[in-house]
Amino acid sequence: MDKIHNFGRKKVGSNLDQFKENPDQASDTSTVFTEELRGGHHRRADPRKIWDDLELLFSMLADSFNGKYPVPKKTVFVITFALLYLISPVDFFPDILPLIGLVDDVAVLAFAFNLIKDDLKNYRVWKMNY
Repeated sequence: MDKIHNFGRKKVGSNLDQFKENPDQASDTSTVFTEELRGGHHRRADPRKIWDDLELLFSMLADSFNGKYPVPKKTVFVITFALLYLISPVDFFPDILPLIGLVDDVAVLAFAFNLIKDDLKNYRVWKMNY
């Protein structure tokens, strides 16, 4: 039992001795941050971008129904789940509550768009080349 306690003390003691010898090595403040993190400004959601993404989504669905563009199965699943959640009467927060009732709906839409953003980018490239 005494060996266990001594082992712990020796480890801590050796670290303290090392710190006393060279205190400059104790903290490393030379962390390199990317330009995006250095700016410190949080980008807010641009309503025009959200509207453009919605238009792009409807255009992608229209091209899919016309057989011009194959929509990935993941995107179909995410869109279907989000739409079913929006029209479902069962919510985390009931829609009867003002503002709070819409929070979960907006959160589901934001999550869905975050999941399919790469597919929307691929469709945008396809549409520009089409």
